[in-house]
Parts: sequence; structure tokens; C-alpha cells
Amino acid sequence: MHQIVAKALDVIVVERNEPQYTEAFDAVYAVVAEFGEPELADRLFADIPESTPFLLVTKLFDLLAWQTEDNGSAITRTVERWLVESTNPRKVQIALNLEVYPFPDEHEMYRVLSQVAVALPQMADRCQELITARRNR
Repeated sequence: MHQIVAKALDVIVVERNEPQYTEAFDAVYAVVAEFGEPELADRLFADIPESTPFLLVTKLFDLLAWQTEDNGSAITRTVERWLVESTNPRKVQIALNLEVYPFPDEHEMYRVLSQVAVALPQMADRCQELITARRNR
């Protein structure tokens, strides 16, 4: 794993239970500065070992939204593709746990998450949680 990514993840681990992030935003910005924004989610996924908890990767992706020119839009579109593909359970776990709903259109989200629940039954409960939460907001 790239040293800058490792540092960002380490800072997130330290600060995620604090009332607010202080150093994490700078550490995550350093990731963007080093890697650039094109295909960032795919490149980071490839760089971060599977031994890293998926919720930690999710938090990194959430913080990246504050540090990218498009406010995380490209990352969101990438993880939406991961959901459509549903070929990698770890990618799906990350996508299902971001702080944003996947897909701007709620009907598309329902359709894709219903397909994910069938393709990866271990993710069915989380898919249903997201569908219910979006309906009730």
C-alpha cells in the first residue's frame, strides 16, 4: 500500500471516534494530490489490501468527497458501477456503506440494490436498509 494512503488510513483510525476530524482532511487531501482524481476509487481499491477493514476504506471514500473538485461525484459513480457489476463482495460492501445513497434516481437504486441482494445474498439486509431509509426520508 502506498505510504500516503497508509498514513491517511492511520489518521482516520485515530480520529474517527473524536468529535471532529482535524488531521484527517489534510491526510486525505494528500492522497488526492498524490493520486489525482481520475479513476481514484478504482486505483485506491487496488492499492489498499483486503486486510484493511472495508468500513475504514468507506470512511476514506467519504472523506475524499470533501477533497475532490467534484465533491466525490466520480467516486460515487464508480461505486455505483461496482453495485451494478456485483462481482466483488468487498467493493459492494464499500459501496453500500458510504454516507450517500447510490444513484441519484431512487427507482434505479431500488432496481440495482434488488439485483445486488439476489446476486450477493449476504448483502441483502444492507440493501433493504438503504431502500427503506431512502423511502422514509
